Amino acid sequence: MEDVHSVSSNIIAFPSDRKEATPGEAGTGDNSIPTDDSNSFSFNPAPEISTGETSAARYRIPASVPAQDSSDEHKTSAGKEALPASLTARLATLRSNNNLEEWIFVYLDYITEQPVQRLKLLMDLPAKAWRQPANADERTAWLDMLTYQGYYQMYAGNILPSIAAYENAYRFYYAAPNPETDVLEYILKPLGNNYTRLGDYERATFIQTKGLDMARQHKDAKQVAGMCNNLAVSCVMQEQYAKALEYGREGLRHAPEGSGIAGLLHATIADVYLKSNRPDSAALNAATCIWLLNKSAALKEENAAYWLASAHEMAGDIALAQLRLREAQQSFNAALQRLDKYYPGARKRERARLLGKCGRVALLRQQPAPQYGEAIRLLVPVNSNGWPADSVLYGEYTLADALEGRADALVQAGRLEDALAGYQLIFRVEQLLRREFFSRATRLLHQRQFHDLAEKAMHTAFILWERTGDQTHAATMLQIMEKSKAQVLLEEQLLNQQISRLQMNDSLLGKQRQLQQAIAYYDREAALSGQKNAARNALAYELSQVQLQIKKKYPDYFEPVTTDWHIRDLPAGLTVKHFFTGKHHIYIMDLDAGGIKTIRRLANAQQLQASVQHFVSTYFHNGPQAMQNNPRQFYDDAHRIYRWLWNDTAIAGKYLLIPDGWLGYLPFDALPTNAAYQQDVGRWPFLLKRASTGLAYSLETWFRQQQQHDNAPRRMTGFFMSGDGLPAVDKEYDLLRGQVKGKYFRNGEATLAAFREQLAQASLLHLSTHAYLQGEQQLPAIQLADGPFFLFELYTRKFRPGLIMLSACRTGQGMMAEGEGIISLAREFAASGASGIVAGLWNVHDAAGAQLTGDFYNALLRQQDPMTALHTAKTAWVDNSQLSRQLKLPYYWAALTYVGHHHAFVIEKNGKRNGGWWLAGGLLISISVFIVLFRKRKHRRGTNPV
Repeated sequence: MEDVHSVSSNIIAFPSDRKEATPGEAGTGDNSIPTDDSNSFSFNPAPEISTGETSAARYRIPASVPAQDSSDEHKTSAGKEALPASLTARLATLRSNNNLEEWIFVYLDYITEQPVQRLKLLMDLPAKAWRQPANADERTAWLDMLTYQGYYQMYAGNILPSIAAYENAYRFYYAAPNPETDVLEYILKPLGNNYTRLGDYERATFIQTKGLDMARQHKDAKQVAGMCNNLAVSCVMQEQYAKALEYGREGLRHAPEGSGIAGLLHATIADVYLKSNRPDSAALNAATCIWLLNKSAALKEENAAYWLASAHEMAGDIALAQLRLREAQQSFNAALQRLDKYYPGARKRERARLLGKCGRVALLRQQPAPQYGEAIRLLVPVNSNGWPADSVLYGEYTLADALEGRADALVQAGRLEDALAGYQLIFRVEQLLRREFFSRATRLLHQRQFHDLAEKAMHTAFILWERTGDQTHAATMLQIMEKSKAQVLLEEQLLNQQISRLQMNDSLLGKQRQLQQAIAYYDREAALSGQKNAARNALAYELSQVQLQIKKKYPDYFEPVTTDWHIRDLPAGLTVKHFFTGKHHIYIMDLDAGGIKTIRRLANAQQLQASVQHFVSTYFHNGPQAMQNNPRQFYDDAHRIYRWLWNDTAIAGKYLLIPDGWLGYLPFDALPTNAAYQQDVGRWPFLLKRASTGLAYSLETWFRQQQQHDNAPRRMTGFFMSGDGLPAVDKEYDLLRGQVKGKYFRNGEATLAAFREQLAQASLLHLSTHAYLQGEQQLPAIQLADGPFFLFELYTRKFRPGLIMLSACRTGQGMMAEGEGIISLAREFAASGASGIVAGLWNVHDAAGAQLTGDFYNALLRQQDPMTALHTAKTAWVDNSQLSRQLKLPYYWAALTYVGHHHAFVIEKNGKRNGGWWLAGGLLISISVFIVLFRKRKHRRGTNPV
């Protein structure tokens, strides 16, 4: 299963699964970085027309953009354009007359003669104005100026500045709406489609839904059809195929028969069918689209020629998915020919995308693929090696796809060093792209899609390392492992740290907090009732705008994530075992402060993942019966997994384990380290007996948790809910109250209000209550006296706890987010700033949980760090001669895991009772509980309900 030695046969090019805005997007515009000839074309720039019509509006964007005037003589010595003397005089007169409206329009008329060359002048125009607009006409002119900025930034290929400009226009318009302004056509459409291009589908959906509601209100059938198309595209990119199909069909009901927008909708529906594995239906709709758009009447509609190119592209996608390579190439060529005919020199983003697909066809034919290099050169300047410099990269899917395709081609050609350089460039593009996403859902989706790319890079670096033994390639593999996991968590950690540093009276920060609290309220109501409130999405969008303003106001606090740790910073005696689970291979790396020690690669990754999933589900998630009924089978299965993960690697004394995929659910402590089975469970050679273990989401997040530590004594704040069949909680309460100084909230006292208050005060937070995952979205929640507290509510509150003890069921279990990890209660506390968390991977047994918790705190009182303290508690359980063999099965003691820092956590001892009472009392209670338990039916499930 492990393939460490084979080299040449492992050079493969995996197919790309990257998500990018599809050809069915209505109103797409050029989204490339301009080259020297970016002004040498003309086309109709009416902004974001998805319905095939240009509205009669007050906007002064011209019907076409003139070609570059190479004879312009009005230049300064610095190479910047000087305004003609006559224009300067006229502007001065308008200013002296305080005529702001005409002053703006005169400037705009001049700028639109050569918009790309004069783009800086356009962007500087608001600062040049001597005052803000004072009446409706001046506001209209000012809004024109802002939409010009958005359109021409997009025209020049600058997606992020274009979004910023349209967002400014959006805020400006809604501060004092003018019913005569066609906000749908000139703000909502281009802004929504820009979000789609960027991949920020949640904000795109909000804006597009707002536009659809407006079109429905005005009973404008074509606008309804166009907005339905754009919403369908956004849904496709979020893998919401049923919803996308609904929008597509609604659009067709409104589209005029035989119109261009009807053809476009068929192309979008074809994309829905293709991505949901219905190729025949996809092909039928694509053919219908081409037939409609080839009709002379349809071709006269604005943007119909572009849509026809998109239809041919869609036909090529369908053929490519079915490996009909000749047909795919013909369709992509037809699309390129349409662009050449109707948009000479323009639509560079679309050209680059098509060239990339032609390159994919070439790779599948085992041919050279120079098309990828052409695509990159369309988007950015390149160096002599064919790669762009890091400084010219920007966050956008088309660029990332082109870079990835060229790297794939170089792998196929055997030029692995060059390919690896390309893959690493994409990491930067991905980071820049992810930073622009507002919602967590979008960032999680993006991170999952990025995981496939990371596997290609891992494969390439591994082969190079095998061939050369060069530690540089090993270090690259470590970097890829880090970039492929917990990036959303890392960004949330940093954001919370940055916001906490902004402790000042600021209206923007106050508004941010109010919006966060309002959104949390709506999310809470939706989680409890299952009914969503539309007001929530509007508030979320408003919050995104406020946060953009905060970043602009405090730029030093919102710098990109940078790596500020090194392997040599690892504590002495600690071995890191880092995992990467891909679709094809699992990679296992051992390292310590001295460097990377071993790298192993296991084949059949999906089979191994399935085995681990079956193992944890059978023996842990579904109760203790399977382990109790057949301990020998459990032992053999567990040891088999140990051999996969450790093989002949020497066992270290202390591990930091960084799992990936289903390995995140695995109780590593419970794995036997040799094959010799014994009936006495107490003598099983668990890894627990050889090493102490802690978990981390990534090295980067772990190092940041180390930095949040201090040595000040802490008091515990505990919440204990013993109702609903949790009698052991009362015993846990009595044990802790007699031993550890702190605040204790029990049953009716453990209210939501008390909990929210203590989040800002407690240093150590102990939760002994029900925990569960709510609803379809599996939202982590904990039960308190007067209702659940959802973990998304943490983001609206000041958070102080450094150590969290989650003595509840499945607090470390949650929704699997590939490329990010398990979205659990433990993970949410880590995102909020907790530097250490003890959590359960499955239902914690009542009495076992109480005893382990007591021993854990007793170890903390002896100045042990939390990881060692938990290890001490587990070892004491397994070594306890008073317990039966069955109670030493891992189901009872292995659930609790520790994620976080490795420093001692100093807590205050309650001097009322001594440690001897603690140990004796805890042991007596445990023994009595076990006697009662095992007098009952053997196969009864002794777990807490979830």
